[in-house]
Amino acid sequence: MHETTFLTTDRAAATPVTDVVLRWVTTLALALIPMAFLFGAFAGMAAEVHSRTVAVVTVCWFGSWTATPLLVVAFWLCRRRPALARAGRWAGWVAPVPPTVTILLALGL
Repeated sequence: MHETTFLTTDRAAATPVTDVVLRWVTTLALALIPMAFLFGAFAGMAAEVHSRTVAVVTVCWFGSWTATPLLVVAFWLCRRRPALARAGRWAGWVAPVPPTVTILLALGL
């Protein structure tokens, strides 16, 4: 008994490594949203001392629970359509930015 292996030359059939990495990146982005929400909520207490930093944290805080889920959904929906693959990859890479910035800036307050 011997095994047969099938080699595919079809690029659409093979999953690029970038898509696998982006699946984990978008999953991480969704996991960071509750933590960013908590840290962003507490950032308002430092408004008198660090008003500019709190303003940036507030914008990223709103972005982390509004834009991040939309970017993740855009990535997952665009994966199946070759015409939208570039936009989907872009959305996947940008999705973790607002929660990460919120957490890092809030830790610096």
